[in-house]
Amino acid sequence: MDGEQDDESLAIENFSRHSDQLSPAIYRIHLSHTGEIISTSTDPKNDTTCCVHYPSLHDACLPEGVQTVQRNKLEELKRLVPDADLVVYPPCLEGSAKKAVFKYYFLWQYAQMSWKEMNLWMRLPHHPNIVPFDRVVVDELEGRVVGFTSNYVPGGNLEQNKSRVFKVKWLQQLIKVVDDLNLEYGIAHQDIAPRNLLIDEPKDSIMLFDFNFAARINCPSPGEGESYVEDRNDVKGVVFTTYEIITQDDSLRSMPHEDQNLENLGSKWTKHSEVKNGGNDGKGTFT
Repeated sequence: MDGEQDDESLAIENFSRHSDQLSPAIYRIHLSHTGEIISTSTDPKNDTTCCVHYPSLHDACLPEGVQTVQRNKLEELKRLVPDADLVVYPPCLEGSAKKAVFKYYFLWQYAQMSWKEMNLWMRLPHHPNIVPFDRVVVDELEGRVVGFTSNYVPGGNLEQNKSRVFKVKWLQQLIKVVDDLNLEYGIAHQDIAPRNLLIDEPKDSIMLFDFNFAARINCPSPGEGESYVEDRNDVKGVVFTTYEIITQDDSLRSMPHEDQNLENLGSKWTKHSEVKNGGNDGKGTFT
């Protein structure tokens, strides 16, 4: 409109009057102070519509052995959390359909983080305490990367399922996988918490997942998604996780990471009334 407008509601009101008359090819209109159309533009340079960029499969440079699956082959079974679904898809060979967790994005703000998580996760060596990366998901039209899947581990995470017996061996496994990530692979998970831990019941193993905050240690990458932050270090994450499992108190996690100090936990932790000793089974367990 002629002149600067302090209130966009006037522009919206006038646009509503003319919207039925405008061609879809028009990207911009110029209105008079009375709201009448002065001119229109079909120049694509004036198109301010935002859209999500999905990279080509070629740009992903998949490591050897990493497979793809088309999005239209996935059948949604359940929405787990925003941008993550439990899905099933047919196997390549005869056998039962495979369940997996499909992680995706449709807002451009999360594109960079998702891309970095996928590339990091699919390049991690196989580890008995890391949920395996499954496949890269591509669209049906151009084969562009729209997300990825990881293996589905039933039973809920440790934040959701607090009824199971938690074994000290699982804590030892968690310490070991963090050591391997930090010291062997040079990777910091940066989000160690009960919500990111699963239990593989048949293998009696704790499983770490969700690498959307993970980064290479001492290798900051500003402008390339998440980078290493010392205040999110994994040792602190393991200690806080253990504290939360025993006390059922996660209030200290509500403050900024730079204010989450181990000293705040105190030297004596009070076991929550619903957390029970695991008995005399020799396994060192508690629930």
